Amino acid sequence: MPSHTTRGYLHMTVRQGLATFTLACSLVTGALALGAGTADAAPLPTIAVAATVDSISTSAAAALASMGSSAFPANLQTVAYTVAAKLGVDGPRMQQAWLGADHPHQVALLSALTQVGVPYHRNASKMGIGFDCSGLTAFAWGQSGVELARRSTTQLRNAAKRTIDTAQAGDLVYYPGHVMLWLGVDNLIVHAPQRGKDVEVGHITARRVRSAKFGNPIG
Repeated sequence: MPSHTTRGYLHMTVRQGLATFTLACSLVTGALALGAGTADAAPLPTIAVAATVDSISTSAAAALASMGSSAFPANLQTVAYTVAAKLGVDGPRMQQAWLGADHPHQVALLSALTQVGVPYHRNASKMGIGFDCSGLTAFAWGQSGVELARRSTTQLRNAAKRTIDTAQAGDLVYYPGHVMLWLGVDNLIVHAPQRGKDVEVGHITARRVRSAKFGNPIG
């Protein structure tokens, strides 16, 4: 008879497989609609979404799939409002922060959000399987065509220095031992926190914000 751990793993595998299929279908449908409706639209990001069932990851995937189409602003609003509701903050403010970010930052941020719910794994950067903190930021920015080093200190060192007043949503936020992506509002971030946790949206303390360093991977 399978052990409790084995049963849990099998359950997760089945759940992840179903979610991956559903989300993949969503992306294909979006791509077909985009191709039919806007011949001069920007190409879609080449990304497969997280193998998790989560309203944030699914809405982020829909927004990515619609980039370059007329549906994108509404889909971006949906994921911004979903994240804002999760964190108890103002949805329109978060939406405006994301709309104000450039295309590479939007892709990086949305790519990270598609992985909400994926487990933390040390030294990992595997879409839908596991990430550590720098693995998630490297993955997210990789979807924008920007290759980041796998060490958090190196990622920040190679980034252009920013402050909370000059950073864009999607920029790196760093304090010793941990790197995250800024959500563009206050002290809110998306990150792979620690062993035993999943990729999540959250906040860092006011003290951390004051001492944190911000960096733009593309200068």
